[in-house]
Amino acid sequence: MFNLNDPHQFFELYDDDDVLTCRWTMDKMQRQDGEVWVMNHLFINPQADSNKILTEEMEFILEIAQETKTPIWPLDPMVIDYFNKHDEFSKIWYHKPATS
Repeated sequence: MFNLNDPHQFFELYDDDDVLTCRWTMDKMQRQDGEVWVMNHLFINPQADSNKILTEEMEFILEIAQETKTPIWPLDPMVIDYFNKHDEFSKIWYHKPATS
């Protein structure tokens, strides 16, 4: 379960056959302008339903950001693309690229 006091978060999901379906980590870092969660690469097993898993994990990420009142700095291109396509993530997106 998610521990608010742990600055290193590690998440893995397995299916009913104990096969890894998804894995990702986040680290809380202090920046000059405050604390931020740095979300590293999100692995989704190619045999899994990637859209379903991505949606579920993004909902969880949104909850983490809201509960800890800490923005997320996504590094994975797939997660960045998801943040771009869903407006609800703009409030929690640290270092959101400027739009032209």
